Amino acid sequence: MIESAAFMIRAWQHVMDFVVEPFRPADPVAALQASMRGERQEIPLRVPLVSTGVHSGPVDLTVEILGARPEVPASGWEDIHEVSLMFPEGRAYFNEPTGWEMKIIGTVMGDEKGSYRARLHATGRDTAFDEVVESPVERHLVQFWKEPPSPVSVLSSASERAKTSHVSSRCGRDRPPPPLTPDHD
Repeated sequence: MIESAAFMIRAWQHVMDFVVEPFRPADPVAALQASMRGERQEIPLRVPLVSTGVHSGPVDLTVEILGARPEVPASGWEDIHEVSLMFPEGRAYFNEPTGWEMKIIGTVMGDEKGSYRARLHATGRDTAFDEVVESPVERHLVQFWKEPPSPVSVLSSASERAKTSHVSSRCGRDRPPPPLTPDHD
């Protein structure tokens, strides 16, 4: 189960990734054989979900897991966007794109997997835009709840950073490589 949490995490090159990494198979040989037969394998979800103003450095991040869509967006945020994500089963965490720092928020199991909506809140992204910071100057809130997929939605874009970032072009499932085809000699 994914848990609500609040922590400080480092951004790198203006982003923090959200990852749901599928569990390792109990029998790797059987999993490889299944893959070779063309059976579908779980694909990791890895998206640059949180867009920061700072180039790199710590930011405050709060994650909330909700039972349903919040009726009203939280107040006190400059930017609020929504995106849809498809969670596989696996370990869920936020990390900087280099993978150096990881904040685990739980696991997705059984009927928890599926389509989720993420509401992304930010404030302070213009404070130290494109700078390297040593202490947090911006805050982010990510709220998740189960919901069928729908288009990207912008509820508020008050910061200059929000006016120039394109959430919809960044969010999506990692795609598996194309299938290998045998050479025909």
